[in-house]
Formats: sequence, C-alpha cells, structure tokens
Amino acid sequence: MISLIFLPFLACMVLVLIHVYFGVFVLRRGVLFIDLALAQWAALGYLVGRWADIDNHYILFLIGFSFTIVASLILTVLKPFYNKINLQEAVIGVMYIIATATATGVISSTGMDGHHLREMLAGHLLFIQPTELIIAYGLYLGIGLLLISLHRYFLTTSSQKWNIVFYILFGAVVTSSVKMVGVLLVFSFLVIPLLSAVMFTNTFKHQVLIGWGIGISASLVGLFVSMIIDVPPSYCVMLILSLIWGLSVILKYLLSQKERPTIKRITNP
Repeated sequence: MISLIFLPFLACMVLVLIHVYFGVFVLRRGVLFIDLALAQWAALGYLVGRWADIDNHYILFLIGFSFTIVASLILTVLKPFYNKINLQEAVIGVMYIIATATATGVISSTGMDGHHLREMLAGHLLFIQPTELIIAYGLYLGIGLLLISLHRYFLTTSSQKWNIVFYILFGAVVTSSVKMVGVLLVFSFLVIPLLSAVMFTNTFKHQVLIGWGIGISASLVGLFVSMIIDVPPSYCVMLILSLIWGLSVILKYLLSQKERPTIKRITNP
C-alpha cells in the first residue's frame, strides 16, 4: 500500500506547499475563486489540445498555460470596471462558467469519452509519473522563490502590472496542478486548509504553516483511506480536508464559548 501512495503523496505535498502559500495572497486580495476559474481555463486548454490530437506533454502544458494567460488578461483589463462596485468575485464566477460550459461542450460535441471529463475534475493522482513530479517540483521551486522575492509587492500594491505578474505565476502553477490532480483538488488545496487556519491566526506566516500542516496531514490520511475503501484518492483527500475544516469550526466554537465572560447574578440581600 505504501508503495502505491508514495508518488501521489509526494505530488500532494508539493501542491499543498505552493497552493497554500498562494492561497494566503488570494484570500487577502479578495479573489477567492480565481484558482477555480484559472484551473478550469487550464483544463479547457488541455481539452482543446487533446481534441487536436496533441500528445506532447510540453505542448499541452503551453496550450493550457496560454488559456490561463488569456483569462488573466481578461480579469486584469476588467478589474477597474467591476472592482468599484464589488463585483470582482462575480466576474471570476462568470469566467469559470464560460470555461466549464465550453469544456463540456467540447467533450460532448467531439465525441470525447467520459475519461476526459473525469480527468478534468479529478486528474490522475494515483498514476502520477516520476517525470511529472520532477518537472512540478522544479517549476514550483522557481515560482516559490519568485513569490518570496516579490512578496511585498503582491501584498501592498494593486497595480495592473503586479496583478498580471501574479496571475501569470498563479496560472503556471494551476496549469501544472490541474493536469495532475484535476480542478476540484487544486481548488481544495488552495482554500480549505486556510479556511481552518484563518480562524485561529491573522498572521501570514502562521496561516501558511497551519495550512501546510492541515494539507499534508489530510493528503496522507486521504490517500490511505482511498486505498482501504477503493475510492479515487482525489475525492478522499477533499473529504478529509472538509472534515478537518468542520472539526476546526467546532473547535473554534468551543473555544469561543469557553472564553466568553460569565455574568454573575446579583441578588438583593
């Protein structure tokens, strides 16, 4: 069993490290669903490449990445118009709908089988190849170093220049991630660990560390559970992440009740 989940766990680990770090930026920018939208555009690019009978992994990556760049440019150009009336998330949602509807249409109209739809949603985590991991680790290491060097610009500025740089880096990560684990787990790694972390700390560093711990632990448990109950690992990892989030909500509630001051009733003598 351990040999079966070793490579999938290494894949989950690197995805957690990069997506949780990106996730803190995303939450602070108020663009929570940007990962889901860009992941869906990357998946659309992969589907278009498959429809064109392209099998080269590097060319498929470039096609998927180009689709995320197009989506990023659209979001950047539209931001000055919709940001004033707080419709940023709505526009991101529309971008996701466009990509999802188009991808489903491509699958239906071109005779692609259900395998492509399943891979778009859940990837092929159980069948990760060593070469995929090596490329992913190299790519994410380079992007992670860039994130660290540009950290203050992404946190303190909102100019179009830095927005497009952020989206391009994010798009490169998402394009690689969605090919391995699918749209749903990519979004789960970005958001769910941080939903637990932000309830207990407001600092960037602590949110990242707690998110990493939750994401890696959930990945390990989810992979073991998937082997035991024979369910695709991506879905098991998502369910364990959601379970941890639910337990975090309960823990936060219990702590808040414990910290509430007690009011003593004063009785007249």
